[in-house]
Amino acid sequence: MAFTKWEAFLENHIEGFFNKKFGSALEPVEVEKKLEKEMANAKKRDKKSRQEWILPNQYTILMNEEDCHHLSSQRFLDELHVLAEKKVILLDCFMDGGLTIALEKDTSLSLGLCRVKSAFSDMVQRVAQAVEEQHTIVLQRPSFQPPLNLPTEYQIASLTVSEGADRDSYLVFGEKKIFLGRRDRSDFILTDPNASRVHASIRYERHRHFLQDEQSTNGTLLNGRPVMEAWLRHGDEIQIGSSVLRYEVI
Repeated sequence: MAFTKWEAFLENHIEGFFNKKFGSALEPVEVEKKLEKEMANAKKRDKKSRQEWILPNQYTILMNEEDCHHLSSQRFLDELHVLAEKKVILLDCFMDGGLTIALEKDTSLSLGLCRVKSAFSDMVQRVAQAVEEQHTIVLQRPSFQPPLNLPTEYQIASLTVSEGADRDSYLVFGEKKIFLGRRDRSDFILTDPNASRVHASIRYERHRHFLQDEQSTNGTLLNGRPVMEAWLRHGDEIQIGSSVLRYEVI
């Protein structure tokens, strides 16, 4: 614990010295590293004995006004959103409620520095609060939009056939439910004769991917074990018929 505090001291003060000295602006990669570190620390702070860790769903990134101005774009916020979604899976955690990421000005911070605060919060309340705060920029995910203005489709993970007739076949997907099998309308079509027409599905819940066998004839295996349903982890291998598909965060 002492080492962690000393490490944080060096990071904040040495980084602050060089940024004050040379006046360098905050780079996107620095913000991304801070966000990832806060998410990892949030898992460490949860000392409760439980079978699952739940991460905060609200992240506020505080930074100098000038930094906030040049980083405030929807594209960057989308990148942070995808980064956070992937981190939830890589940390083998869960997240309840909508994910909210905000950039906020902090006059006490020098150019090139930022801090990340995390909290458990209802998204609706956070968006309502952001509307009242003109200096805050919030990434919000509306639950409904007109058909001609569809929400962004975030690509989070991939499936790659490592063994079987469809070796090297590849699918990138995100929050949309997908179906796997021989049926022509499947999202991931397998030509494996031992696969059912609709063999399995993967849906997105609690910011994780959830595998479910769709009452297939030969069953579904996860890392060599038969399953009816299971949460997926980075690197898992799904066997459908004679085919093996590797699940990875991209």
